[in-house]
Amino acid sequence: MAATSSKLGLQASQAGSLRSYPQIRTTIPKRQMSSAIISRRPRAPSHLLQASSLALLATNPARSTPPPSFFAPSVSRSRNASTTSKSDPRSDVLDWNTFFNLRTSRRRYALTSSIITSAGSTTAAIVAFSEIPDLANTVQSIIPTDPFVSMGVATFGATFFGWLIGPAFGNTVWRLLHRSRLPEFTIKEKAFFERIKKHRVNPSGASTNNPVPDFYGEKVGSVAGYRRWLKDQRAFNRKRGGSYPTKV
Repeated sequence: MAATSSKLGLQASQAGSLRSYPQIRTTIPKRQMSSAIISRRPRAPSHLLQASSLALLATNPARSTPPPSFFAPSVSRSRNASTTSKSDPRSDVLDWNTFFNLRTSRRRYALTSSIITSAGSTTAAIVAFSEIPDLANTVQSIIPTDPFVSMGVATFGATFFGWLIGPAFGNTVWRLLHRSRLPEFTIKEKAFFERIKKHRVNPSGASTNNPVPDFYGEKVGSVAGYRRWLKDQRAFNRKRGGSYPTKV
């Protein structure tokens, strides 16, 4: 009896000591529990998932098209701008062949304008000398020679003056007609003259047998013409150095 009473007292003391300590509880967050529960669920095979998604798309084709986004109008405008810039020939960079063609056309405009202005100035001088006697007397006093010679010299002066002012009118008309390509043409022309200055020969060694080949590059009208011009410059340097081949 004493032994059983001692055992019961020991168990009661142990129970009291356990009640005195706080109970420790492990709490698991709800998010982790939900993820753990979801991870425990069985997953369907990948080929079944793909088949189900294709079936949904077939039954509801409206879902296959993506919803309109905020940047869709801007993207379409940028694409339209790129297509229009590609289709517009003026947006292309000016190449060398086009540059030489424009340069040739400008020279033709200047030449045509010089012919027109020289003819007009000559006609105006002849009419003025024949219709205004005071003007003829003034010319006779300035050039005291035979009247026929003095009138001829004055007429030739008027013709030469018209020839000189002709390119100004021709270049103005050409610039108005090609004003869209004028900035690119100016850049190309500057680069072309820089190349001419760099590769042209020294004219100090020129002679009657070895003249300077197109010192300013005015006769260059194409890329092939520019290459020919470079060959002429090299040939001039070889002749000036005495290394040109002799005729047999």
